[in-house]
Amino acid sequence: MAPTWFFGHERIIYSTAQVAPFVNFGVLVTIITRFQGAAAVITLNRPQCYNAIDLDTISQIAAFLNEIRENNLVKKIIITSDHPKAFCAGGDIRAAYEALKNTDLQHGVRFFEAEYQLVYNLSNYTKPVISLVNGMCFGGGMGLSMHNQFRVITENAILGMPETIIGFFPDVGASYRFSQFPRSFANFYGLTGYNIPLSHALKWNMADYFVPAALLQELLAALCMENGDNHHIIEQFACTASELPIFNEIFIENIFSKTLPKIFDALQNCDNPDSQKLLSDLQARSPLSLAVTAKLIEIGQYLDLKKSLKLDEILAKNFMINPDLKEGIRAQVIDKDRQPQWHYKMADINEEIVRDFFIPTYSDCEVC
Repeated sequence: MAPTWFFGHERIIYSTAQVAPFVNFGVLVTIITRFQGAAAVITLNRPQCYNAIDLDTISQIAAFLNEIRENNLVKKIIITSDHPKAFCAGGDIRAAYEALKNTDLQHGVRFFEAEYQLVYNLSNYTKPVISLVNGMCFGGGMGLSMHNQFRVITENAILGMPETIIGFFPDVGASYRFSQFPRSFANFYGLTGYNIPLSHALKWNMADYFVPAALLQELLAALCMENGDNHHIIEQFACTASELPIFNEIFIENIFSKTLPKIFDALQNCDNPDSQKLLSDLQARSPLSLAVTAKLIEIGQYLDLKKSLKLDEILAKNFMINPDLKEGIRAQVIDKDRQPQWHYKMADINEEIVRDFFIPTYSDCEVC
């Protein structure tokens, strides 16, 4: 979710085209739109925060999609970025922190409702939506890309759902995508928030195609100028991703196929050299976030995208009134002391506490 979680990379340059007129919302325009050939291109445009999305960004994308829905000249939508290091670093959590600090919970409610609706609308849009991901893509950025009809990543793409480190959970329908991973790897990436290797994203349906960054400008031009089979067009530029996982897959399978308490036990008693790093990193995450995330991943296998996003909305509203979210953002992004004082310890969390996060009681009665 954050413009400060990223871990790296490079640049896309697009050919010139007519810029589409856009509604002036009385706020800074956070996307650039243009019509090019058969396509409408949406370029994320908040470079000062690595294209982290706020409510204005979500509203502007949604409004543009509504404007062109009936435009028969537009055959496809392309979402991209020309930032040298980022597709989208996630949600604007500095703005979220200010809202939480001022107890403006309605801002968070509006943001999450609009964000999740946009994610779902993109996945079910009447025209094909193509995401070109080159650079950081975390949290909300994954929401703008991983559910679309055509998902392209380059060697510079850095993918992840690192929310547990700020006292939140992997949202934007991530549980639906993680349900297509082996459970051990869903747990691993969901709990740790580590970057997801390109090979795993491609193998387990979080992305569709790997295209070298050097060819992205040509691919964009081809997609815009050809009103043909998008799969065939992208295939002409695609190749095999060579990025390999950092951790041994058998080790991850053995450890993270277990329940959350047993994962901690296994890491504490494991002689693998990676176990202590993993244990230390998990201990730095919000215990409440870990417990809720583990339960969400368990439930995810029974959810379609719509149900996943609906559950995310309940969880997000409940997390907003929990002190861990504000404290996690403070420690990681505001003060950057990396020393969060979590409200719960792992030993304090029982099934009832976790279960309460999955029912809309808090959000219905106290937030909305």
